[in-house]
Amino acid sequence: MLTYIVGPPIRRTEDFYGRSQAVARFYEIVAGAQTQSVSILGVRRAGKTSFLQYVAQQEVISRFVPNPRDYITIYIDMSSCRHPSDFYQRLLINLERKLSGTRPFNLWQTPEGEISLYDVETVLCQHPHRRIILLLDEFDQIRSGQFDETFLTELRAMTSVLDYELACVTASYWDLYQLGSHIGLPPTSPFYNIFYPTPIYLPGFSYTEAELLIRQPAAQAGVFFSDKAISDMYTLSGSLPFFLQATAARWFEERLFNEPPTYEMMLETMVVELAPYFEQWWRHLNKCERWLLLQAAHHDLQETAPCNIISLAEARRRLLAYGLLVAGVNELAVNGAAFALWVQKHGKIMEKAVPLPEPVDISELRRTLIDRFNLEELRTLCFDLRLNYEDLNGENRAAKIRELILTMQARTDGLPRLVDAIRRERGAVI
Repeated sequence: MLTYIVGPPIRRTEDFYGRSQAVARFYEIVAGAQTQSVSILGVRRAGKTSFLQYVAQQEVISRFVPNPRDYITIYIDMSSCRHPSDFYQRLLINLERKLSGTRPFNLWQTPEGEISLYDVETVLCQHPHRRIILLLDEFDQIRSGQFDETFLTELRAMTSVLDYELACVTASYWDLYQLGSHIGLPPTSPFYNIFYPTPIYLPGFSYTEAELLIRQPAAQAGVFFSDKAISDMYTLSGSLPFFLQATAARWFEERLFNEPPTYEMMLETMVVELAPYFEQWWRHLNKCERWLLLQAAHHDLQETAPCNIISLAEARRRLLAYGLLVAGVNELAVNGAAFALWVQKHGKIMEKAVPLPEPVDISELRRTLIDRFNLEELRTLCFDLRLNYEDLNGENRAAKIRELILTMQARTDGLPRLVDAIRRERGAVI
């Protein structure tokens, strides 16, 4: 029997631990006198999917709202949607299933692949007394499909119609302003106004929550950990739930089948096993955030900060909010001895192996390409970058430009190369 759930989202409410404050705040926002939209933020493996699926359970809804039958939660994994029509089709299917077999009238007149906001609103307007909560997981993925600022504008429009109640709950690593910027939405867009002013972050567990997560599954299998063993696991893994589960699962396995584990032995083991996740975190951090983690891991690192005091304060705030840094006895500390050791051993190597380019304003880059390059000039630009223009997704020039930017963004030093290519053709326009 698998004692700990390591990897897949938590599906059963009895297997979900912690996050009580975040769950309560979630329902305060979406179940108030007027429902509001909210952004859920967390690093990879912070448990965003498990959180969304937990709050969508009818059993959980019943604990927080007096009229749970009025609430309809619809979960959509945005990584499965390549373009807005995919999203609207999945939304319609879920609405039909959740709203007692209601058939979307326009669905039968709309060709497949062309379903839009209007088809969805036809169904929503039939249910003015229900509260629809859209749980949009992996919302970062709108950067890699054929989504543009129009899609976010339509999401806002859906939440603003008086004929029904609907809230959008997005779960991502990137905050909404970063995502909006990447697909061309200006920071003054009213899209951002529909969201609760502060997001709900999913940092690490408290020690009490972590102890329950470690102790209870093992006890159900007849294994009882000492207080010291639990303390060692918590110190080693840090407080994020996936890493707690992974460490507890390995500790449990070693205890059953091998010699009793020790902290020192398990530290080296977990650094190796968790390294791919640490590397993934590291690649998404900016140079200021990396510097702070290196400082916390080494304590005596004699290097000047690569950013100004305002950027440094914002980096510190984000790392604490995401749970990568935690408050130590006298100073900030890396969350978990395994991550701290990985930063000590590999942080500087990764810094050299994956140099961070100067930030590129994605919105400005997109507008420059739209305003200054016609179709044939774009083809030539792609040729110079060793890309085939026809291979880029999209049916028009604007869509191709977005895909070009996303393609270069996915490559090491891709965006700086694109900027250099533009400057060679047009001078210092960006």
